[in-house]
Amino acid sequence: MKKIALLAFSMLIISAGLFAQKMNTVKTDLFSPFLRTGVLKYERALNENMSAQLGFFYTAYSPGDSDTKLNGIGITPEFRYYLSSTPAPNGTYLAPNFRYMTLTVSDELDDAEGTLTSLGFAINLGKQTVLKDIIVIDAWVGPVYAFRSVSESVGGVDLGQISGVDGFGIRLGIAIGLAF
Repeated sequence: MKKIALLAFSMLIISAGLFAQKMNTVKTDLFSPFLRTGVLKYERALNENMSAQLGFFYTAYSPGDSDTKLNGIGITPEFRYYLSSTPAPNGTYLAPNFRYMTLTVSDELDDAEGTLTSLGFAINLGKQTVLKDIIVIDAWVGPVYAFRSVSESVGGVDLGQISGVDGFGIRLGIAIGLAF
């Protein structure tokens, strides 16, 4: 986790001299705290029509009334192509992306633990707005296809009931942040 924070801080320092150009954004997902997940995203405009974004997350989530707990990390690199006439990072975009996550799945009641690894590919359609040259609001939706693998460490963890991880799904969200 320290390496991830150091990498994100380094990216901010490297781009600190570009304040007037507003080519960078730092964001977090609006609803992730409800899922006990911390998200940090850094986006850098490459030119007027393209940008690259790198997102990191850490989660400590328990689905519903279950005794199962998910703890882990993920990374999401994303390329954005802006379709609107406004320069990146402002406007409507198409964004193919990839997500890798590894989660420890534990069930204290059954004294069982396993590791869930997921690879997901998505393409999002989104709209990002920069308000007052500093506040960023980013909303997106799109299909995702995820592959998963499970390795059992202890006990007989049944991971078949975790929905939205294997196969097709929808990725959507809203993020807020700062442009600089």
